[in-house]
Amino acid sequence: MKFQFLIKSLPATLAALFFAFTLHAQKDPGTSRTAKPLSQDVIEASDDVKYSEYSRGLNLTADQKAAFKKADQEYKTKAKAAKNAKKEEMQRLRGERIRAHKATLSPEQLKKYDEMLAQKDAKRKEKQAQKQQQKAAKKAEKKSKKQ
Repeated sequence: MKFQFLIKSLPATLAALFFAFTLHAQKDPGTSRTAKPLSQDVIEASDDVKYSEYSRGLNLTADQKAAFKKADQEYKTKAKAAKNAKKEEMQRLRGERIRAHKATLSPEQLKKYDEMLAQKDAKRKEKQAQKQQQKAAKKAEKKSKKQ
């Protein structure tokens, strides 16, 4: 009798264990951090490491090293241009959306909408200024640690 109960409950027990281990293995979403964009100095330093790795691993000649650097510089230029173009396109689209919103509003609603946009813009600028201050403070802290 007990043996039959154990056999019948075995699949449920295994499923419960599997589920428990699966939940335990997942990362806590609150602790994960998004990657911050790297500074230009860090990017260039990593490029230097890449070139030395390629140079050693592939036995590159001086001309080949120069060609690698040139290709990477061209890529960076094109990527930056594409990023700027995307920003400009998004600004244009936001402008279109705002004009469409304004076209549907009454004069009273339009006044309120303009106030809301101004508040939102002020908040964004304030947040941007705080980020700049934090960035400057971190930079100053790094300099003081180096000295």
